[in-house]
Amino acid sequence: MSTTPDLLPAEAPAPRLCHLVKIPTFDGYGFNLHAEKSRPGQFIGKVDSGSPAELAGMLEGDRIVEVNGVNIASESHKQVVERIRAVPDETRLLVVDSAADAWYREHKLVPRSTQDNVRYIRNSHRDDQQPPNGHAHDDREATEENASPPSPAQVRRHAPQDEKFM
Repeated sequence: MSTTPDLLPAEAPAPRLCHLVKIPTFDGYGFNLHAEKSRPGQFIGKVDSGSPAELAGMLEGDRIVEVNGVNIASESHKQVVERIRAVPDETRLLVVDSAADAWYREHKLVPRSTQDNVRYIRNSHRDDQQPPNGHAHDDREATEENASPPSPAQVRRHAPQDEKFM
């Protein structure tokens, strides 16, 4: 696949840059990372309710493209786990849902966190900073179409390589 050009087509789906910061009222990030032998990539498994992962907009079935600004396409499950754990109390995951993933693959493009259409979503590290909907938005605002729960097609079974981030 080629890198994403400077100018994306207007219909290019927006990847989500989920900035997870550990919070005192929750143990860990609250998501499972898993890989499947039949399908390349690292995917988000179960996302715990009220977790930093949920508050930062992560959805079950999302494919991880970057961890802390580094593309992880050629990395093993173990390497991705190590990269997420490299920064003790926060991590930034660029993710795409299954529809966006299919679009980028069809167009032979790789989403990047530097694209103009990236939605940045950060969970609050202090409970009193969370708006009523649970999401804190910095540079970019979430849209309703990408903030909805995953469809049954997006929900994936846990694979043998599962990692719970606590």
